[in-house]
Amino acid sequence: MSQDYDAKINLHLDINHGLDRVTELVQTRLIECGWRDQVRLACRKAITENEKHIPTVDDLIATVTPKARSMVPDSVKRELLHELESILINVDKFGY
Repeated sequence: MSQDYDAKINLHLDINHGLDRVTELVQTRLIECGWRDQVRLACRKAITENEKHIPTVDDLIATVTPKARSMVPDSVKRELLHELESILINVDKFGY
């Protein structure tokens, strides 16, 4: 991808608040499907499994992130992909 095209995408996202919309969409869908609660439980489990050593935030992130990524439902991934494709089509269509 060229720097010019990257600049067009960034301009489109800025003008249309696209990044905010995508972020809100993902957050909403992850909450609706229960993913956020599942990740919270995975964090609690990781903390309580090892009572002798309380994990640091970095340890917790390293432990939970791969599992959290795998728990994202395919429907959320598809919806996000569709939204990103729509943004790219609009960038090409309007030319920014």
